[in-house]
Amino acid sequence: MSSLPAVSEALVKFQNKVLIPYWPYAAVPAAVVGTLKLIEWLAPGPGHNDRLNLQDKTVLISGASSGLGRALAFEFYKRGAKVIVVARSLDKLAQLCADLEATKSECGNPHEPVYRYIDLSELGDEAAAQRQVDDLVSLAIDGKTIDVLVNNAGMSMRGSCTDTSMKVQRQVMECNYFGHVLLTKMLLDHIPDNGAILVTSSLQGKVALPYRSAYSASKHALQAFFDSLRCEDRPNLQILTVSAGYINTGFGSRALNADGHPTGIEDPNQKQGYSAEDAAYRIVNRLVRRDTEYVMASFTHRLAIALRYFTPNLLFWMLHKRGQSDTHGKKQS
Repeated sequence: MSSLPAVSEALVKFQNKVLIPYWPYAAVPAAVVGTLKLIEWLAPGPGHNDRLNLQDKTVLISGASSGLGRALAFEFYKRGAKVIVVARSLDKLAQLCADLEATKSECGNPHEPVYRYIDLSELGDEAAAQRQVDDLVSLAIDGKTIDVLVNNAGMSMRGSCTDTSMKVQRQVMECNYFGHVLLTKMLLDHIPDNGAILVTSSLQGKVALPYRSAYSASKHALQAFFDSLRCEDRPNLQILTVSAGYINTGFGSRALNADGHPTGIEDPNQKQGYSAEDAAYRIVNRLVRRDTEYVMASFTHRLAIALRYFTPNLLFWMLHKRGQSDTHGKKQS
């Protein structure tokens, strides 16, 4: 008990020397952030919708055969949704649906998961895609409503801007951008106002990296398209764009090189990233909360986004230095 006066005296000195003289330096930024958050909360939009209840809702997931898409299928199914999974690998999709069915008694989901083949880079135009889209819609619980569209399919690449062939540039853009745009356009009228669109993008949709030109460009384009869509005829429709950092899914080893062949080289940074299951859990929670933007990344990666806006030349120099050691992204002689 004799130490209490000393502790009390120390607290008073701390208050007089630190808290009182310097509190304005902390109060002003806190007030600015608080005001901005209040304005954002007051602004009309999907944030005022009721929380998204996934029970007995139909969820369509592209790129669901592996990685994050597969993990998202389990997360949505666990929450009572009927999942329609699409990708290019029918064998993997069939196994995914069998694995989901095996959890039916555990999670109490009465809905049968179903799958279809879709290659987003080969959908063609609206007329060519209509039959596939009509088939997908017919698989919904009510045969007409897709409550949640998950635009998840994608491919990556490694190669310098000068070495990467135009074939690879177009191939990545077709899958990562044009395919999602077309699928969204075709399904938009089937998504209710209290439904949602989930876009699994990347930090590279905000900050481009060296030797990732096609991938970064496609993700920038994806971000821009859905930003525009938010501002048009249905501002209350939730569109959640996830700017994801590294996720440990083996995605990097499937990246195309400058000539269009898989690199077969895993990105060591991805091995240290989120697990697919953890990422899926975080993302679906944000969707349920009616968020519209989610930067799922470490503080360092978030800082890169801030540097891009406030000190771009510093960031470009830092990324240049990073690129000098990124030899696997360069064309091999």
